[in-house]
Amino acid sequence: MNISPLNLPNKIEMEKKLLSALLLKEGEVIPKVAAILEPDDFFRAEHKIIFRAITHVYFSGTPIDILAVEDELQKTGELERVNRRYLFSLIDYEFSTARAEYHAKTIKQKAELRKLVQVAQVLADDAQKDIRSPVELIADTQRILDEISRSAVPSKKTSFADFFANHFNSEIADMKAYADRRSGFFNLDQQQFFSPGLYVIGATPAAGKTTFCWQLLEQMARRGETCIYCSYEMSRLELFAKSVARETFKRAPYTDLTAAGIRRGSWSAEMNHVVEDFAAEALDLSVLELQDETVDDLLALLKPLCSNKQRAPVVCLDYLQIVPTSRESTKLGIDDSVRKLKKFQRDTNTTFFVISSFNRTNYAQSVSFESFKESGNIEYTADVVLALQLNLMNNLKGYNDLSELRKRIEQAKKQQPRQINLKCLKNRHGTNYDCFFLYHSAHDCFEPCDRFDENETNQNEGEKPKKKSF
Repeated sequence: MNISPLNLPNKIEMEKKLLSALLLKEGEVIPKVAAILEPDDFFRAEHKIIFRAITHVYFSGTPIDILAVEDELQKTGELERVNRRYLFSLIDYEFSTARAEYHAKTIKQKAELRKLVQVAQVLADDAQKDIRSPVELIADTQRILDEISRSAVPSKKTSFADFFANHFNSEIADMKAYADRRSGFFNLDQQQFFSPGLYVIGATPAAGKTTFCWQLLEQMARRGETCIYCSYEMSRLELFAKSVARETFKRAPYTDLTAAGIRRGSWSAEMNHVVEDFAAEALDLSVLELQDETVDDLLALLKPLCSNKQRAPVVCLDYLQIVPTSRESTKLGIDDSVRKLKKFQRDTNTTFFVISSFNRTNYAQSVSFESFKESGNIEYTADVVLALQLNLMNNLKGYNDLSELRKRIEQAKKQQPRQINLKCLKNRHGTNYDCFFLYHSAHDCFEPCDRFDENETNQNEGEKPKKKSF
C-alpha cells in the first residue's frame, strides 16, 4: 500500500490564506489559531517553518509583521528553505481575519486524516511483511489512534435554541454541585467561589507558594473534596511533613518543631499525637511525585483519577516552569502547557490550580501580569490569576533608593510571621480583591487575617505583629 504524499488530504491554498491572516491586525488571531494548530499540522514544509516563526515572534513580545518574520527566519537559518519571494507573497494573499479559526480547524482536520492514512499504510506494510506479531501491531495502532483522538478537533457547534432547550438546565445543575466548594481560609472564601476552572497562583520568593497551595488543598480535603497534588519539586515526605509541622504548631504555638526538623528525625509528644490523628483521618488527598513527565504524560496520569466522578476533584500542579517540554523555546513550551491544562480542566470539570514562578526583574516590584515568568497565555487562558507577595510591596512609596528597598525586603522576609498579601489580578468568576495572611514560615502555616496597617507593615526587623487567633 503506497500512497503518494501529494495525494494525501491537504488544503494548501487555505494554509496560505491562514498564514497571511496571522500577519494582519498585529496578529490578533494568533492566540486562537495557536490553540488549535501545531506547526506539523501544515501540509507544505514551508508553511510549517513560517507558522513556527510567526508564533515565536508573537509570543516573544515583538510586534508582528512580515519583516519581523523574515528576521526570525534569518536567525534560525531557515529563510533559504522558505524562499524570501515566497514569504513576501503572503502579504497580499488574504485581507481578512474573519475566517481564521475556521481555516485553522479545517487544516487540523486534514492533518488528522493524513495521520490516519499513514497509520493504515504502516499497518498494511508491516502486516504484509509479517515482521511483527498481531498483538504488537494492534497495540501500536491503538496507541497511535489514541494520540490522534486526543488531538483531533471535534465539532462543538451548538445552536442558541438547542442549548436552552436541551442543555441549559442540566449544565446549571452540574455547576450547582460546586456552589459550596471553599478553600478553608475565611477571608479568601468571602471573596472567591472555587467553581471548576483554571487558577494560576504566582509568588515572589519567600511568599510560600508551595506551602500555601498544599495547605489550601489539605483544607479542601477536610471539607470532603478529592484533592490531588502534582509535585515536580518536592517529595511526598516534604509535603506531608509540612502538614505535621503546621498542625503541631496550631496545637502547641510555642513549639520549635519544623518540617525540616521532622524530616531529620525530630520528635515531640504533641507531634506524636498529630501523626496518630492523621493516620486515622480519611482525607482524600494524594500526591503524584513527578520528574521527567511532560504535560501530556501528567494529563494521562490524571485522566483516570478525574473521570467518572459526580464531583470532579481539585488538582494542583507545582510548578509550571519546570514541566519538561519539547518546544523550541521556554515561552512556547509554557504556552503549550497552559493550553493543554485548560483543555483538560474544561473536559474534566476539575478545579485546577497551577503554580507559576515570577520574573527575577519583578522581585522588587508590586505584582502584576508582567511578574509572571514567560507568562504568554496565562493572562488570556486562566480563569483566575492570583499572586502572593510580601505586604511591604504595597507600600513602596518613598523607596527611591533600590538598595534601601532591597534591605527592607530582606527584613520583611526575616519576620516571623511574615506579612503576606494575596492579590487577585483576574477573576472570571467575580471581581478582583486582596486578602492578607500571617505566614509562619518556620511552621509552614498560613493564618488568614485582616488588612495590615502601614505602621504594622513598616515595623523594624525583629518586632512581631500582634498575634491573631486561627
